[in-house]
Amino acid sequence: MIDWDHDVPTTALTLRRRRPRWPWVVAAVLVVLVAIGGVGLYLLTRDPNVDNDKALQGVDQPRAAVSDVKLGVFRGTDPAQVAAFGNWLGRPVDYALDFSPRNTWEDIANPAHMLDVWKGTPYRMVFSVAMLPDGDRSQDIASGARGDYDWVFQELATKLVEAGQEDAVLRIGWEFNLAESRWASDDSASWIKYWRQIVKTMKAVPGQNFEFDWNPNNGKNPHDAVDFYPGDDVVDYIGVDAYDVSYAMNTYPYPSDCDDACKLERQKRAWAKSVYGGSRGLYFWSKFARHHGKPLSLPEWGIWERLDGHGGQEDLYYLAQMKKFIDDPANGVAYQLYFEYDAPDGKHELQTTYPKAGEWFRKNFGGQ
Repeated sequence: MIDWDHDVPTTALTLRRRRPRWPWVVAAVLVVLVAIGGVGLYLLTRDPNVDNDKALQGVDQPRAAVSDVKLGVFRGTDPAQVAAFGNWLGRPVDYALDFSPRNTWEDIANPAHMLDVWKGTPYRMVFSVAMLPDGDRSQDIASGARGDYDWVFQELATKLVEAGQEDAVLRIGWEFNLAESRWASDDSASWIKYWRQIVKTMKAVPGQNFEFDWNPNNGKNPHDAVDFYPGDDVVDYIGVDAYDVSYAMNTYPYPSDCDDACKLERQKRAWAKSVYGGSRGLYFWSKFARHHGKPLSLPEWGIWERLDGHGGQEDLYYLAQMKKFIDDPANGVAYQLYFEYDAPDGKHELQTTYPKAGEWFRKNFGGQ
């Protein structure tokens, strides 16, 4: 994931003067000036990380229309906490995120407790759906691609419809490009086939109106998510989990003597090098979604005080940049969910852990 900065060496041009041939010299100078001007204009207007990327070659499709960006939150399997977040924010919450249990195939096929908890609530649900169980490592992507696990997703789809979740957004195999993901794979062809098999199986269940969010993790990762794109016909949203995390040089962790000015400089660099910029930052994913004619989503995002120090902590600069990104129609964001939950791997909560950031969030995302 490390995205090191590199100095690019320049090449000196040595001009040797011989016998004067002014007409030829003038013509040559004009050609050089035109060439330099063209190169300069190209360098000023392109993003060097993405313009030549194979994933973005060809003519962009028109982006799917997005009337307004829906706001959501993760507060655990707890509708009361989602409602409390909306009250704190001063506006209703549109979407809620949850993660179904996944130790066994039965957990995945029938997440009964989770479905009971959310039944009848006013939120559109975004469910994170596992592709493989955690408790049985013999189950694999190749078997899924052959259709061996179709029964799991047929049953899951049936249970969702029965629970009134026929319009749920499903993050099948979210963050699959992380090394630690249970469904990470070096076999992109089988992974794609398995995703397509899941969507085909779930869409065949009567009464469903599911939407499917293909959801990689932001930034550089061991598996290039682009190679795992399953096709426009089985994807409704291109989702990106975009936390305030950076491993780029001179970003995070902060040095022990880093004052506010020092932190801001590093936060800006983290945004430019990792979160927004870089080879697979938000700039790239916005263009990728547009290229495929899909709305973009942000199913997980938030400030992060990580145990390894590579998060920006109470970073108001990150919040401000995310707000600008979300509000810009050119980015086509359809929905976004803040991860308002202090987890074992780090802190995110605005209401309690980071009150200064929380007040900024309320002012800028909340009711006016």
